[in-house]
Amino acid sequence: MTDSQPEPDRRVLKTKAALRDAMLALMAPRGWDQMTIQEICERANVGRSTFYMHYQSKDDLLSEGLNDLRDMIAAQTAPAQLAGCHFLPGLLDHMAQQRDVFRAAIGRRGGHGVARRFRQMVLQLVEIELERRRHPAAARPWVARFVAGGIVEAMTWWVDAAEPPPIATMQRELDALAQAALSGKDSMTITAAAGTI
Repeated sequence: MTDSQPEPDRRVLKTKAALRDAMLALMAPRGWDQMTIQEICERANVGRSTFYMHYQSKDDLLSEGLNDLRDMIAAQTAPAQLAGCHFLPGLLDHMAQQRDVFRAAIGRRGGHGVARRFRQMVLQLVEIELERRRHPAAARPWVARFVAGGIVEAMTWWVDAAEPPPIATMQRELDALAQAALSGKDSMTITAAAGTI
């Protein structure tokens, strides 16, 4: 006999997927702060009582969606030519496919709560990357924040830019920048290698 958890009910999964899809569909036209639970329920064709069976608030729905996105991206395998963040291709491709949603979520007019949660998700992806690389533990907290902050700021700029560069260009450049911080070398070694000392 195993102690594995039972599989979630398919109806529950379907309801949660409908609520998540409705939230994403409303994000661009309504924005996070203006979007209501009632609107999400109407769009998903789900009653409010059903919503509250699964979530306490729309923040809970958002958190679960970001956790699922993080898990999906972390599980993807990056192309071999990427030396830096293995999660970057999945994250940036997702952003490019959902640009309007990302603009509403983390762009100039996005909600601060959504942007904060998104930064936290990217930070978790960087922490997974640092663990995978066996990066020195003492430096992980600040290195993770440095890399995650740069990635999120670049993504925020990209979704708001009138004519952003191709996503492949951004991916290549961000990967090169992240590689220096993720390599585990001390800053003097990296600076010397860059020829600035």
